Amino acid sequence: MVTSVADVAAVLRFVRQLAVKLKAGLSTEKCLAALATETRHGRLRRACQDLRAAIAKGVPLAQAMHAQRSLFDECVIGLVAKGEQTRKLRGALAGVADYLDARGRLVGALRSAVARPLDALSYVLLATFIAAVVLSFLVMSVLPAAPGGEHAALSGADHVAFHVAEGVRAAWPFVGALGLFCFLALRLLPRYPGTRAWLDALSMKLPLVGPAFRATGVALFTRTIGICMQAGYTLAEAMRFAAVTAPNLAMRRHIAATIEKIGKGRPYIDALVDDGFLRLGDVTAVQAADRRGELGTLSLNLAHDYEQEAATDVKTLRAVTHTLVVVLLGLAILGVVLTLYVPVFVVR
Repeated sequence: MVTSVADVAAVLRFVRQLAVKLKAGLSTEKCLAALATETRHGRLRRACQDLRAAIAKGVPLAQAMHAQRSLFDECVIGLVAKGEQTRKLRGALAGVADYLDARGRLVGALRSAVARPLDALSYVLLATFIAAVVLSFLVMSVLPAAPGGEHAALSGADHVAFHVAEGVRAAWPFVGALGLFCFLALRLLPRYPGTRAWLDALSMKLPLVGPAFRATGVALFTRTIGICMQAGYTLAEAMRFAAVTAPNLAMRRHIAATIEKIGKGRPYIDALVDDGFLRLGDVTAVQAADRRGELGTLSLNLAHDYEQEAATDVKTLRAVTHTLVVVLLGLAILGVVLTLYVPVFVVR
């Protein structure tokens, strides 16, 4: 399954270029041969070569993509398979492009609001550790320290700052150790499946973070269902695709639980409303679209509204996280200034 926003963008370009070449009348094998030389994405280039070799042996494109699941997720493979079955591969590729475009926008926005600030925060903490090591050596071994009481000419505010500086100097080793620990935790914990699942579950419960994750997950869920149903899949099949391609492990389990409720006989509209995937105000429209056989089209229209809501939640979260990183960086700089406050007076 695609895990990187950069990978999603590369696969999106690949799908669009493949559709253009097929429209020009080239065979699938020749399209893949051309794309293998044009793409700059290393893994995708090798995937194109492998896909071409499989196509030359008579293997369907969707089946060949199964061996490249680090680039092509289940929804992409399923849409391509449906396109090959109905002999409408170009139309299926248009659906794939729509799906990947929405996924890239939604997940990319969420990453800019959470992952990038966390990356920046991890480097701030690492810099704090380095500063702690350097300043601890500097103020303890090179620059002398003097009690605040020896500076009779200092004002009351200076005396307060002087004593605060002494406390900061003493706390630097502990701050540095905490900074290194947090840096390693932020860089290493998400790499392990067990801790990643725990972090995903925790993120759904946090204020601001949880609503943004849920709104993004619901928007992508609705978009995926609409695209898959328009391609010819049933609602149950489309929901399974949405479950395995959700960007958050907790959201995947949530969708799987909803599917299980429907499988046990609960009406799908009631299950979707109860689990937060459908607004109560949209029930009448869903019922009417279901009777007309246009549930896929309605899902795409609803997805547009849900994406707007997700964008609002993510924008709020991004403003808060970016501000928090700036504040922590400012505190680190303030700590450095206070650490050097006493030596400045002693040197004078």
